[in-house]
Amino acid sequence: MQEDDVRELLTIRLHEISGMVLPARSLSEGTLRFLALCVLREDPEIRGLVCMEEPENGIHPANLSAMVDLVRDLAVDPQETPGDDNPFRQVLINTHSPGVVQLVDSQDLLFADTSAHRTGSGQVTRRLRLRPLAGTWRAADGNGDHVTKLDILPYLEAPPDAQLSLDLDGRAA
Repeated sequence: MQEDDVRELLTIRLHEISGMVLPARSLSEGTLRFLALCVLREDPEIRGLVCMEEPENGIHPANLSAMVDLVRDLAVDPQETPGDDNPFRQVLINTHSPGVVQLVDSQDLLFADTSAHRTGSGQVTRRLRLRPLAGTWRAADGNGDHVTKLDILPYLEAPPDAQLSLDLDGRAA
């Protein structure tokens, strides 16, 4: 990274193990997104609520687990006292990615949908609701407003029209 105090500019360059130096403009969107998440994680001054829309965009599927771990590490560890080594941050992401849903702890998942709601004046409107997965602490209140694994089947298995899958011995079928 180079600092230009006159123009108030930081220039980021990637130094590869081979010795090649690449400017940020030549890096993929996914690499830049991953780098931004790393910077957020390392900056103890960033506190409060961090919201992200589909952080997996541009991330290679092989790196999805590392990205989910990195996002998880951004949040405060509730088992430890908040401080410089454990900044007080809450992280909220939205995703449509089955891979992210499969990698996130089921206790941390909330599924968004809309439901009909009658206002005080009798008008019916739609409102957002966030529902936990059945069997998690978030669904423990017993009100029945949760989703089941059957409800989220598209996030747990290959789509019905999948053109490529693995058979039991690991060969492409």
